[in-house]
Parts: sequence; structure tokens; C-alpha cells
Amino acid sequence: MEDEFSQEEIDALLDTVDAEPDMESKRPNKFSKEHIEAIKYIHETFAYLATISLSAYLRSMCHVNVSSVDELTYDEYIRAVPERSTMATINISPLKGNVIFGIAPELTFAIIDRVCGGSGDGTKFRHELTDIETSIMDNIIVHTLDNIREAWNQVLDMHPRVKTIDVYPKFVRIVSPNEIVLLVTLDAKIGNTEGMMDICFPCSTIGPIMEKLSNWYWNRNPNSIPSTLSITEKPSEEKSGYIPKENEIKNFMSFDYLNSVDPYILADLLKWEHPQVVAIVLAHMEEGKASEVLINLLSDSWSEVIKRIATMDKVRLEIAGEIERILEKKLIELSSDKKNYSSVGGVESAAKIINLTDQYTKESTIKELAKEAPELAKEIQRRTEMKEDLFIADT
Repeated sequence: MEDEFSQEEIDALLDTVDAEPDMESKRPNKFSKEHIEAIKYIHETFAYLATISLSAYLRSMCHVNVSSVDELTYDEYIRAVPERSTMATINISPLKGNVIFGIAPELTFAIIDRVCGGSGDGTKFRHELTDIETSIMDNIIVHTLDNIREAWNQVLDMHPRVKTIDVYPKFVRIVSPNEIVLLVTLDAKIGNTEGMMDICFPCSTIGPIMEKLSNWYWNRNPNSIPSTLSITEKPSEEKSGYIPKENEIKNFMSFDYLNSVDPYILADLLKWEHPQVVAIVLAHMEEGKASEVLINLLSDSWSEVIKRIATMDKVRLEIAGEIERILEKKLIELSSDKKNYSSVGGVESAAKIINLTDQYTKESTIKELAKEAPELAKEIQRRTEMKEDLFIADT
């Protein structure tokens, strides 16, 4: 029994185990202090340029600042990214591999809202991006990549290009989970909406220029970028650098064809879009046609869309043109699909059939349908001779 440990000895051993450094702390750093400081310095330039260009492009006060530069694994980075974040995979030729440019959901929808003529409130929405919203964000990211290119031009003639845009972090894999990455985190504010942006650089991508980066950092001009940024004047549209030509204006504002589209079909295409996008489309249509589309949208969106039409600010012509282009593409796809299938059924057909039945059958069918699909029941009822409030009081 002499070999048994006393309680004091056991406690001492446990304390020794607790004091042992974990594997994470033993992981060697891939980036030196000079590398991290150089990356931070470059992206302070980017933040300065992005503040100016986004403020001008969105016609709203924007601020971007570097929050931190951290070394971690790719898996740690991905696990920390909020769901529904806009994650753009960027190729940065001439370097091999890709980087990620991430934008938090609240900033994404603030940008979409503002660029489409809204106030820039991004806190109400957090859904999967539609084709139109993805295209808008692609446009914004391409615009911002010019700032990244200019900031990095101090070290490397970089040519960044968007490859893909995703909103599900766990499906974005540019390197293996255990690879070390350098994460630049930026605090951003667009109007009254605050959120995070980030740029993730895998070690394997920027590793080949580490020596060049260190040499540049020690020989740089410390006065090459402003140390502070103060914008007191609201940027004008002219400062954004984009002035459309007369023929471009005509191309961008050609929503007239939508007036000949079935209102129900157009409403179906628009029902999941951001209400500011819907407001742009309806505002460009004839009032009578726009009202037909509106009543075919989900009823809880009616007041929001009307409010946004009434308070709409200027909309950039290329954004309006992109919305028009995607809608036209979707309508062409629908038309093409119809050629491969028989054109039968639909709400109109169901309404005509039920309208030819006796009153008891009409009422029973609509009441029962309202329990399972109230919006569909309302739509069918609207197209019949029945009173619209028939089943509402009973269900």
C-alpha cells in the first residue's frame, strides 16, 4: 500500500496536466509579425478606398475599418462565419489558388436595399439570395475588387476575379480544413447598418510572396496612405466614376415588355424577391398592370411594396438594367419550358371548373382548401363569382 498516492500528490499531478499547453498553442505560426503587419497595412489602404467608393456608389455614408488580422485554420474560419453570409470565391491571379471575400447578411441586404433605392436597412432580411440579389452583389463585389487590386498594387500587380458566390459557408471549400489561413476582419457601416466583412487568405496562396511582402513592409513609405479618414459631405452620384451613355439609358429602362406578361406569372417570379426589387419593377410598369401584379403577390407584402414605391430614391441605371435582364431571361426560360409540356391546369382553370359547379360544392371546396392552402383558396375565390369573405370568418 506504500505505492499509493496521497490526495495531495494526486492534486499536484492534476495541476501539472492542466498546466500542459494544448496542441493549439504548440502549433507553429506560419506568418511572422512583419507579414501580419504588412497585410494589415495593405488592407488599411483597402478600407480607406472602399469607404470612399462604396459611399459614392451607394450614395450613402459608409465606413470600413480594419478590425484585426489573425492566423487560424480554415475550418475555424468557416465555423465562425454566420449562415446566409455572402461568400465570394475570388481568384487573385497571378497567385495560384483562391481567397474568400465575405460579407455579413445584414450588410448584404443593406447594400441590396440601398442600391435599389431604399433606405439601406438590412436588419429585416436573412434569406437565401435570389438570382437578382446574387447578381446585384456580384456587381458590388466586382466594384469593390478594384479597391483590393489598387491596395495590393503596392506589392503585387493583382487581378482579382469573382468565381462563385455562395451563402452556405460549410459548402465553400477552397483549401483543406486544417490549412492555415490569414483572416483580415473589417468593421463596416452602411447607413445605420453595422456588420463585418472579411478576406480569407490561405497560406498556400500567399505563401510564395511572403519574402517580397516583408521586404516591401520594411522599405515602404509610411506616409503612403492617410492615417485618418473623415468624410463629412454626402458623396454625389458623379463621384462614383460611372456616367451612362444615352443608348445605355434606353437599354436599361426597357421594362415595357413586362406590361404584356401575365400578372400572375410575373407575381410568381417576384414573390420571393426583396420588396425593394419588386418596387422597382412595379414602378416601371403601367399603373393598371402593376396593380394586377400587386394583388397576385402575397398579401402581407402589399403595404411594404407600396411604401417603398412611394419613398424610392434614385436607382443606378445598371442595377435596373440587371433586374430587367434577369427577369427577361427567366420569362424566356418559362416560355421554353412550356413548349415541352402540355399547357393545362393552373389557377384560372381550377377557378373556371369550380365556378360551373353548384353553390354547395363551391363553398365546401373553397372552405376545405382554405384549411390547407389559404392563399391559393383566396386566389381561386377571387377568380370566381363567390364573395371574397365567404370562408375567412369560418377558418
